[in-house]
Amino acid sequence: GFTVELLRLVGERAGLDVQFAKAVNHKDADQNITPGRPEDVAAKVAAGEADLGASSIPADAALEGVALSEPYLHADYAVVTKMDTGHDDLASIQDAGTVVAVQNDAAIAAWVAENLPEAEVVAFEDGIDALMELNSERAQAAIVDEPRFRRYVQVKEPHLQAVELVASDKDYAFAVAAGNEALLTAVNEALTALRADGSYDALYDSWFGDAGIANEAAASREKGTGNAPEAVQDSTGA
Repeated sequence: GFTVELLRLVGERAGLDVQFAKAVNHKDADQNITPGRPEDVAAKVAAGEADLGASSIPADAALEGVALSEPYLHADYAVVTKMDTGHDDLASIQDAGTVVAVQNDAAIAAWVAENLPEAEVVAFEDGIDALMELNSERAQAAIVDEPRFRRYVQVKEPHLQAVELVASDKDYAFAVAAGNEALLTAVNEALTALRADGSYDALYDSWFGDAGIANEAAASREKGTGNAPEAVQDSTGA
């Protein structure tokens, strides 16, 4: 998806031949295949089985044997509800018994505890599973990474809406083996150039909607306002 296309652009800008390999996978108790965790991908990179790892790796993660690039994607959180269910704002999901499906994230859990203390929380490792729980109406709301919500709405469920955006300091980064300064520098310089010439925004817009909203959120953080822009109800362009 977005990460793959971004890495292709990084490769073109840095003069690198980028080839993709499957990430580490696991089977859960029900024998379902689940994506490799950041620490698994980092271990593969550290062992020399791949030059670069990309698996929703937080930019502030402490992972053994790797160094992390400059952030390539920022993720605020979206509080999402289903249209035409009467849940059109934050107040409408604050009653006792409201089920909120969340992406398993400590920052999201802390926000829910403070802002939705009566909610029954169901956590999922993958934000897509939380959105599916909402779409099936087993939950009245979901809280996930905002770019993930945008893409899900675009390709699958346009009748979901963000009723609140929660500003976060969450960024994702690429992992390279510790000591591989040449590759780390090449990736960072390519990311900087792609942002400077508008290529990054064009790619972001093609995958997630309006890049301007993401930039507005970034600008507000830099100014210290801490406020995310208001989400619009037409979520296909949120």
